[in-house]
Amino acid sequence: MQERSPAFSEPALKERLLKPARDIRSILRWGYPKFATIRFVADHSQLSVEERHILTRVIMPPDKVVSRVKKKIACDGIRDRDLLLDGYNVLLSVDSLLKNKPMWFCDDGYIRDTRYYFSKAKQAEDIGEALDLVLEFFSEARPKSVTFLLDTQISRSGELAGFIRRKLKEQGIQGDAHTSKTADFDLKTEGGKPEKQLVVATSDGIVIDSVLQVLDIPACLMEKRGVKPVRLF
Repeated sequence: MQERSPAFSEPALKERLLKPARDIRSILRWGYPKFATIRFVADHSQLSVEERHILTRVIMPPDKVVSRVKKKIACDGIRDRDLLLDGYNVLLSVDSLLKNKPMWFCDDGYIRDTRYYFSKAKQAEDIGEALDLVLEFFSEARPKSVTFLLDTQISRSGELAGFIRRKLKEQGIQGDAHTSKTADFDLKTEGGKPEKQLVVATSDGIVIDSVLQVLDIPACLMEKRGVKPVRLF
């Protein structure tokens, strides 16, 4: 599937999705399940696979909105805090930002890109610039430590972890990078321990639901760069 050019198609895409998005939200307020509701409305509106993917990423049930918003911390609220990063989630989202792909403001208050993740392994080969931007943010925000967690299943994750460790040392940032076969489980487990008081950087809703505090790094970088997200309102 070819990626759309935001400059050409973003307004038309947004316009096409506005009514289905409103319809889905209205149905969800009655307590109907999210995925069945999106499928029903998308079928009725004859939406493409990509358009359905966007709605799934952007629209959230009301109960998720309330709980997730409460966990989000301010961009300047991580000084002297320990951070645990959902590595590919953060770096690929920042890479989308740098490539001027649509960045969507989602119902739960988080920024998400909607590049199709079937090619995640290929995309992950070219995220050096995204890493530099994230480390620049850390140099200014001054967390106590940062730990990148990478999915072992993605090709060359070990090499990327080593590269991140070298970059952290070069930048004088206290931190580390690890690979894991159970990255999501590790993020949820460590981020859910009150005694550790970890801040988890991710936009993965399943992870957010299990941890205590969350940092939205793409949102912080967009605010700093004056980039406006796309809103389906």
